[in-house]
Amino acid sequence: FLRNLDLEKLSVTGLKINETVFGRESEFASLQRSYHRTISDSSSEFAIVSGSSGTGKSVLASRLGRYIVANGGIFLSGKFDQLKQSEPFSAVAGAFNEYCDVILSNGRCNRV
Repeated sequence: FLRNLDLEKLSVTGLKINETVFGRESEFASLQRSYHRTISDSSSEFAIVSGSSGTGKSVLASRLGRYIVANGGIFLSGKFDQLKQSEPFSAVAGAFNEYCDVILSNGRCNRV
């Protein structure tokens, strides 16, 4: 069975086929609950998805982002780049740059 699979699509937490990661349902459900709490309580929450490379973190974040946007929310994400270790907050800066793009594309402000 494994002979017919691309080994690149296997991860520590489950099998990855295209943009679907199997074995991350509990993490996705936890992030969904966090999102719904912020809507119902008008509160703020901050989530960090961490783990070893190849475990489906980016796919999980992307899936959550699609879910949040489909439900009318704004999703920001930042990814730490090992090549930018001299810029410790590059992931946070990337997320804020993404947010500025969202604001500008929605016409919420005339200038930055």
